Amino acid sequence: MSKLTIRSLESLQVQPEDLMVSFNVVPLFTKVLTADPLELPSNHFKDDVLALFKHVLTSTYFCFDGQFYEQTDGIAMGSPLSLVIANFFMEDFEKKATEQAAHKSVCWFRYVDDTFVIWPHGQEKLTEFLNPLNGLYNKIQFTMEKEEGHLPFLDIDIYRKMEGSLGHKVCQKPTHTNLYLHQNSHHHPANKQSILASLIHRAKALCDQDSLTQGLKFLTTVFKYNGYSPQQIKMSHGTGYTDHQDQR
Repeated sequence: MSKLTIRSLESLQVQPEDLMVSFNVVPLFTKVLTADPLELPSNHFKDDVLALFKHVLTSTYFCFDGQFYEQTDGIAMGSPLSLVIANFFMEDFEKKATEQAAHKSVCWFRYVDDTFVIWPHGQEKLTEFLNPLNGLYNKIQFTMEKEEGHLPFLDIDIYRKMEGSLGHKVCQKPTHTNLYLHQNSHHHPANKQSILASLIHRAKALCDQDSLTQGLKFLTTVFKYNGYSPQQIKMSHGTGYTDHQDQR
């Protein structure tokens, strides 16, 4: 989630009856019809660029067991162009879906195929909104996850605060093992140090002020578990580092 969206979250107020919901397309890339999205970028690109788009999207071949195959439906997941086309498709899709909906959401934040929504109209109206959403295109289907006091969205955990605002912190999946590149592994020190620095940067970018201290404390424990010394952890934290476990 971008910093812009996080700032948008911080400006929102949720009522006790509001529902936080996430919608996810399953799957998106293999279900996007190339005949439709080829028309969508026409207002943004010239004809020669659109011809290149068409060439890339309609010439997906691969060889398996000596036999050549052509992809005739969807877009290739490994193609850099697929993300662009998928975004054009989803922009058009969500515009049609929200315009046709009888009830509107408080907010609608989407990143490719994941959407965060605050719904103020109750569970029954939410089901009424989801059914037409899944009926707009036969091959585009949404799964829905509702909050249980908090809601994971992308790599952020969105939760309610007492006063009705939204907090945010790094999302840890239940299956996460906290195993990273170990200090004793035979890799360049710069690679190992970059892991520590990137995780700390991620925590500072995604955690609100109420969650940041606990998030950094947790990372300190994780780094020690992976064999890193207090000095290495301090270098990654910067000059403001404090060892939360070994204070004297």
